[in-house]
Amino acid sequence: MPIARVRKDHRPYRLKRAMSRLNDAYASHFLVPQFESVGAGLRVTNPRHVEVSGRGVRVGHDVHMMATHDRPIRFTSWPQGADTWGDITIGAYSIVLPGTRLASATRIEVGKNCMFATNAYVTDADWHDIYDRTSAPGGTAPVALRDNVWIGDSAIVCKGVTIGENSVIGTGSIVTKDIPSNVVAAGNPARVVKELDPEEELRRREALFHGEQDYARYIDGFDRWVLHSNRFTTWLRSLVWPSRDL
Repeated sequence: MPIARVRKDHRPYRLKRAMSRLNDAYASHFLVPQFESVGAGLRVTNPRHVEVSGRGVRVGHDVHMMATHDRPIRFTSWPQGADTWGDITIGAYSIVLPGTRLASATRIEVGKNCMFATNAYVTDADWHDIYDRTSAPGGTAPVALRDNVWIGDSAIVCKGVTIGENSVIGTGSIVTKDIPSNVVAAGNPARVVKELDPEEELRRREALFHGEQDYARYIDGFDRWVLHSNRFTTWLRSLVWPSRDL
């Protein structure tokens, strides 16, 4: 059932738990072997819509991915020789939202606590030579996103770029040159439009995993609270005869 298209999740708690276990089993069996390495705590929504092409894609611990059927997540590594491929590393605690694409012919290094909004695109290559259109992947240069970088909706990060720690790239921006740490950059080409306030506390995603309560238990408790009154018959009715009074 496409939960994103309904007003309310009518599934009973036990049904949602069972569906989550099936989701995790699919991810473990079919998706995880496609990565070069995967840290503990990987959480993937709709793992059948996460595509890994090529070798050298590594994911740190406690990374979250949320794909949809119309906006798959794609990690692409391009071969440069018999044993040489592009390299993609996603740091711990990062989150990757629907439609994100990372394509590497040399190296894309993503630090810890990074966030990729919907349709973000990061590439370290031109993918064709400017003059010889039969030659691929064209010009290449490594990309580095330092810790706690946030790439906005539909933003593009081009080859050879380094984005400094804590910086935010605005929606729809195209980053062609390095961005310093602790700023907001936006536009085409992206330029610094604001500096982050050094007096403001920055709370990173890793805080979700180091609180008083284990993250998995927190999510489970939230589901119990939200779904506690749901009934199996109501869920079935919502599938075949949805209405506003459900």
